[in-house]
Amino acid sequence: MKYGNRSPWKRFFYSPIGIILACIVLFFLVRGGLSIHEKAIIAGQRLDQAQTELTDLQHQQSTLTSSIAQLSTTQGIEAELREKYHAVKQGESVAVIVNDSSIGSSSEGATSSPLTKTSWWGSLLQFIGF
Repeated sequence: MKYGNRSPWKRFFYSPIGIILACIVLFFLVRGGLSIHEKAIIAGQRLDQAQTELTDLQHQQSTLTSSIAQLSTTQGIEAELREKYHAVKQGESVAVIVNDSSIGSSSEGATSSPLTKTSWWGSLLQFIGF
């Protein structure tokens, strides 16, 4: 007798069918554990992404809060109108500041401002060399 005086449970678990069933159960347990591990990794990645998005939204909220605080004053509204629509108050004028670094840099030694307007006849004579 191969199994001797063993209990029926021991005979079942030590038989080839019992070992095959134990391997099948072990396979499904390991597969379930790996599935849970993969889901935990994905959840961690989503958590990191959500935290990054939260910090971006908090930064955007603070920017909007400061913009609202600025626009709640008349100076802030006026500054925003001037910036977006180039609006001026009545009686104000626009001042244009031009950099005059090109004066004195001509090759013939004659200094002529790019803002001075000459006639076409004068330009022709200057081109010829008179």
